[in-house]
Amino acid sequence: MLNQKANREFQKKFRSIRFLILIIILAISTFLGILHQVLLIRPPVSVDALCPFGAIESVYTLIATKTVLNKVATSSFLLLIATLLIAIIFRRVFCGLICPLGTLQELFGRIGMKIFRKKLIIPMPIDRLLRYLKYLGLGLIVFFSAYTGSLVQRSYDPWVAYHHLSSSDLFSEFSIGFLILLLSLAGSLLYDRFFCKYLCPMGAFLALINKLGFFRIERNERTCIKCQACDRICPVNIEVSKEKIVHSPECINCNECVTTCPVPNTLIITNRKRTRFFSPLVVLGLTILLFFCSH
Repeated sequence: MLNQKANREFQKKFRSIRFLILIIILAISTFLGILHQVLLIRPPVSVDALCPFGAIESVYTLIATKTVLNKVATSSFLLLIATLLIAIIFRRVFCGLICPLGTLQELFGRIGMKIFRKKLIIPMPIDRLLRYLKYLGLGLIVFFSAYTGSLVQRSYDPWVAYHHLSSSDLFSEFSIGFLILLLSLAGSLLYDRFFCKYLCPMGAFLALINKLGFFRIERNERTCIKCQACDRICPVNIEVSKEKIVHSPECINCNECVTTCPVPNTLIITNRKRTRFFSPLVVLGLTILLFFCSH
């Protein structure tokens, strides 16, 4: 009984710390946008340089011409390297523990829960088809960025639009990105992480390399009580209670399932040989440390 109580307290602590860190990262990114758009103070780098996806768009141009696309800075490549580093260790933790656009969707998801008291789930056949949209988008963006030699995604990027909400260029340059932002946030009121699941090209890229990750979430079938708490909490609708090992490329490794399971050590974060175990709090700390210290 005491062990279960301590486990619940630890789980609550992790979720609070995780969300606090996400809010801090979102606040810092938002502040940089305010510096540039509202206060007209030049920030250390532009919003484009604060996203690792610009480096993915620029890879072909860099290889072919030894130059990078306009608006892509060195910091984009450093962010991409940091993102790949943590992906190789902990899989898609960038999506679940760092990404500020994901945080914005979570905030709207919490508002939606207050208003509607429940989350909706798109029927599985439709959901599966919709998830391919982000892979299609990834392919088109990379192809046309290489073909045109320009940052194709910029005008369609909801995160760039978010940082230009107070700009006079919002409707002239980023109208489509603004509409996608509105759609994503409105969708997140009813469906967890709407943009992440169906539209995010960075998420698609990380999903493609997800299985390279050294650590993964594993379920102990002997101690699992089939309460499905992990299924209900999962923001990307993975049926964790049916998996021995969570292999789904859609998993954003937020570890919410691990910290919701009522039975201690039933959902664990372990390596492929089960010789090393990490608590969600350690994964969170190492992710932040590796990501921000690697550049």
